Amino acid sequence: MAKEMGEIGIGIIGSGNWAGHFIAASQRHSRARAVAVCNPNIASARLMADKHGVTDAVGDVEEILARTEVDAVAIVTPNDSHEEIAIAALAAGKHVICEKPMAMNLEEARRMKAAADTAGVVTGINFTWRHSSAAVYARHLVSQGELGRIFHINGCFHQGWLINPDVPLIWRLRKDRTGSGCLGDIGAHIIDLSEWVSGERITSVVADMTTFIEERPLQGGSGTGPVDVDDAASLMVRFGNGAMGSLTSSRYVISEGMDQRLEIYGEKGAILMDFHNPDSLKASIGRFAGENQMLSIPIPARFKQTPTGYLQRNVKNFIDAIVAGEQMSPSFADGLHNQEILEAVETSVSERSWVDIAG
Repeated sequence: MAKEMGEIGIGIIGSGNWAGHFIAASQRHSRARAVAVCNPNIASARLMADKHGVTDAVGDVEEILARTEVDAVAIVTPNDSHEEIAIAALAAGKHVICEKPMAMNLEEARRMKAAADTAGVVTGINFTWRHSSAAVYARHLVSQGELGRIFHINGCFHQGWLINPDVPLIWRLRKDRTGSGCLGDIGAHIIDLSEWVSGERITSVVADMTTFIEERPLQGGSGTGPVDVDDAASLMVRFGNGAMGSLTSSRYVISEGMDQRLEIYGEKGAILMDFHNPDSLKASIGRFAGENQMLSIPIPARFKQTPTGYLQRNVKNFIDAIVAGEQMSPSFADGLHNQEILEAVETSVSERSWVDIAG
């Protein structure tokens, strides 16, 4: 799986805002170059390519996968196309990094993971928040037993952009394009982060979800259409070590930009990450603070992450893994596990009961 050539050619599939971030991250790596942007709307692909200095724009996925200079692809499209594109790319022997959530549902995610196992290439999922300096150091502290036995793991990821009822019925608000709403879009991040930092897996969940504004203006036309995905989700979870957790996500919280936090409480102390300042960490641990004190603590240089920007770090890890011939983390295996939790949440809401996590 190791790459012998000097440069990794990356095809960007999708031309929305996030595609621009993927291109920029690829171009900053000394061993990679974005070689083409793909979108059935060729004008949109060309606009994105020109904006970021990418030579080619194509309108067909098969064309970009047939190019020998394309070693890997970044899938930056609505969720309903992830499976088809990923499986085609894997069959063509391309390394694949995909936006989260991995798929529309668990069955799609399982097929994607199986195709990746067969292909034997590097896969990645865009769980970017793992790459903050605070998260990396917090994970280290937990793994070294600084908190002792973990009792509680609480987290949230909140946005406020949907409070405005004039926001139109974009694809993120349609179940046939997304599979899930706020839960899969931003709830997936806090689910992943709670497990990755704590080193514990969620084993069961009971949840509730709601849609606050059920009709929104249609895009480019008159009238309104139904919102059939969740605007907010609240989860109570149990972890493998017996710890309890509370995880929430919402697009209806007014705050300073994104409101994202993770708190871990153990028998020896606690740590708090507030992602308004994602490269700082607060802790109440004996060697850092006195009893009942939560103070900012220094992050040692070896835990500070570069480059700046969490998506850039994730893309860098993807490219580094291709060069080294190693699997990256987070991979499709992590994406599948996350999808298992999303599915369990949906089942819990439907059945109004606790649900064990599959897998």
